[in-house]
Amino acid sequence: MKKLVVMVALALVLAGPAFAGDVATLVNLGFSPDSAYFMFGFYGMDPGAGKPYAEIYVVDNKKNDFVPAGTFRGLYAVDLEPGWNPAGAFFKLFAESAAVARKYRIDHLSQGRLVYLSMDGADAPDALSFKDFKTAAQWDVTLKQTVEEKAGVFTSSFGLDLVITGTDGKKVSVTAGNPQIKRKGVADYSISQILVAPDGKTVVVLVERLEKGATGSAIRWMVETFRLP
Repeated sequence: MKKLVVMVALALVLAGPAFAGDVATLVNLGFSPDSAYFMFGFYGMDPGAGKPYAEIYVVDNKKNDFVPAGTFRGLYAVDLEPGWNPAGAFFKLFAESAAVARKYRIDHLSQGRLVYLSMDGADAPDALSFKDFKTAAQWDVTLKQTVEEKAGVFTSSFGLDLVITGTDGKKVSVTAGNPQIKRKGVADYSISQILVAPDGKTVVVLVERLEKGATGSAIRWMVETFRLP
């Protein structure tokens, strides 16, 4: 029996790097004290190179764009050994981004309030309807995407329509995203998380992108940020 347990454990350890590499992990790195900036990242195994990678971004929430020198990407030419974790790529890149995080006063413990989360393994619908349990407001969010495929090459764009109905019946409507921006290689979008920043007005929508190319499929994330009226 002991021999069997050891063999099973060894098999799980050997399978660890391959399993971990199949799943890209999203990391919320926090807001600045005034909610003007948001930092996030993700990491995993690059399907084409078979190497660990990480990406980290600092976002200007008012401009809905990255801050200057706020984009970090790393693809590391190492082979994962049994028991290793591709999170090492994220830790290495995170150290490189520390100076920018300090410049924009990112507080890694201030991660906003989660009002929507797509559960792992679930197909996220393009139309969401849910209640904010803190404010009792009703949120209705619609993701409108256009995807084209020509000769196996995908091109797509998306936009967001948001309506928040308060307990007094008053509605707040917001349109976000830019359907005019065509992203090559992206085959699908889905809303992964919706956060309300510490100021209670700034909203961050984390959007999952399914990218398809010659080397296979990969999951990446992007954000749309806006301020409620």
